[in-house]
Amino acid sequence: MKTIYFPEHITSLACSDFDETYFAHQHSHPEDVKALESFIAQYAHKGLLFGIVSASTKEMIESCLKHGPNEIYPHFISTNSGTEIFYFDDEQWRRDEDYHKKFVNNYDKSIILNIEHVLKSKNIDLITQTPFINAPFTRNYYYKMIDKKTDEKNFDIIRKLAEHHHFCVNISMCNPLIGDPENHYDIDFYPQIAGKHAIVRYLMDKFGIPQSETFAFGDSGNDIKMLRAVNSGYLVNNATPEAKKLYPNITENTYNKGITEVLTAHFKG
Repeated sequence: MKTIYFPEHITSLACSDFDETYFAHQHSHPEDVKALESFIAQYAHKGLLFGIVSASTKEMIESCLKHGPNEIYPHFISTNSGTEIFYFDDEQWRRDEDYHKKFVNNYDKSIILNIEHVLKSKNIDLITQTPFINAPFTRNYYYKMIDKKTDEKNFDIIRKLAEHHHFCVNISMCNPLIGDPENHYDIDFYPQIAGKHAIVRYLMDKFGIPQSETFAFGDSGNDIKMLRAVNSGYLVNNATPEAKKLYPNITENTYNKGITEVLTAHFKG
């Protein structure tokens, strides 16, 4: 994997979800990946900061990048539902320690385990997603569908418990294309100060990026807050039906080609 120029003077920000947005697991077109990477490499010299904002772990993202058609690392990746940021500079990943300190003294992951115990006592069973067990401040589960009325009732209980303990919870349909089980929901707990939208705001403040020069891309319901936090937020055309009902801006193209479409129109238009 190659590195790209890290802009000294950052003037614009583009954030992308990873699975089925930046990275297509089953419908990858190497020429589309190359086109986006070439665009990023070119416009990094003009102040574009580009990175991944994902609920996935750092290890999961790195593995996909190394085994996929990608040739360069993005400038940064935010992992575990917006609780960590790593910059790729000088041939290595460097954690944003200022961002990390926001969580260390304020959030205890054991609280989520207590929430899990309470839910179990109410016959709401959550299935632990094992790849995320070592995430420092978050907890990820699957929830198997029962029926619409029961599910909505259970989700309301889950949300209220999370809010009571100062955590957020994202509930969205699973995507079997990335290995999730069918007929299940993702249930992701994370601190209230975190989330994909929080990453966008933090980076804007850190680097002094104007709102007018911010972009974000996603494919599912857990991306909507991030899309609304920027000036130009888009679902790629392969987004889930659930997400398309929630958000109107949709690219003409799918996956990473949709990202290139929007960024090219802005910077070359």
